[in-house]
Amino acid sequence: MAITRRIFLKAFTAMSMAKVAMVRAAGVQPSLNLALTSPWMANQVAITRHNRLFLGLPRYSAEYATPSLARQAEDGSVQPFPGNSWNSWKPGDDGREAFVYLNSVHVFDDETVWCVDQGSLSAGVFGEQNSIPAPGVQKIVQLDANSGEILRILRFDDHILPTGAQMNDLRFHGSLMYISDSGLGGIIIHDLQSGKTVRRLSGLAVVKASNKAPPAMLAHVKGGKTFHPPNSDMIEITADGKWLYWAAPTGPLYRVETQYLRDTTRSDAEVVTHVEAVYDNNFSGGCSMDSEGNIFFSETVTNNITVWSPTGKTAVLVSDPRLVRPDGSFISHQRKLYIPVKQPVKHLISNGKSEQRFHIYSVDLPDRLDNIPLGRAITGA
Repeated sequence: MAITRRIFLKAFTAMSMAKVAMVRAAGVQPSLNLALTSPWMANQVAITRHNRLFLGLPRYSAEYATPSLARQAEDGSVQPFPGNSWNSWKPGDDGREAFVYLNSVHVFDDETVWCVDQGSLSAGVFGEQNSIPAPGVQKIVQLDANSGEILRILRFDDHILPTGAQMNDLRFHGSLMYISDSGLGGIIIHDLQSGKTVRRLSGLAVVKASNKAPPAMLAHVKGGKTFHPPNSDMIEITADGKWLYWAAPTGPLYRVETQYLRDTTRSDAEVVTHVEAVYDNNFSGGCSMDSEGNIFFSETVTNNITVWSPTGKTAVLVSDPRLVRPDGSFISHQRKLYIPVKQPVKHLISNGKSEQRFHIYSVDLPDRLDNIPLGRAITGA
């Protein structure tokens, strides 16, 4: 029988699809792509539905000046956002109406930018006088993604943020905002509609960091100081709002049904009986969750992005030597995982001189990873 062009193309297509399936089954990883380069170190990335990309820029160093929030311009450059006094704070200034230390930047269904400002700096770098936030400086700020207009500032009293508390990250489901406290350890729930706020599980073992730390992290500790990892740091909520997950960088990953957290007639002692430890994660700087409930851990010293499935299965999405100290990732509406890396890269400018640059990478998410179905972005709707 003569082989027609149509038969050949159908056979070729079938062979190609089979080859793709075999490659995926063999565990071949998706490629790591350079998405953009920043002159400032970023620990968080967030993208709107229309691909407006934002970076959270923490003040880690007294040597290199940095704004706190930046947006990628149409020409690809990274510019402070908004371009006013919110990004010009320096030690000694009043920080109530400025960014002091952004630790989280996120975009949800409303397409606005939400920022967590811890309001204080590292005592070891900026001195003890800057390590305790002044009243009202620790805050959550909501901005218009286009104009940079400040839409809302949330400040909490010392009942919600007692001495030592340090807001770290936040997630939404409907009008409810869930905030992790990595200082004392705890979960804060704020209802945007009613204005009511509660603090849960404060200081209990389930919101404390474990005492494990990888040698590569301890190697960075100088002067014989003890390394104290943050407490409950990473936080995620499932697309249906049923489960809240959190973890310290050292792990483990915990979860609880949100109905128990929201029920103020239940004491913390009762709520904690419903908390489950579900995964002993490697030391991680950040994470993100997809609509299937999978959590993508940015592992600090392994060069891996590891996916944990709610079935209990894990798989490495990508492993690459460029992933040195990856941090808070973000899943875009186009199903790309964006990963900021805190390791500086030398960038040649002229006459042999170089400057520090920082890379943000992206990975196109496959439909499945080692038989784990991968989902889409969670918007908090």
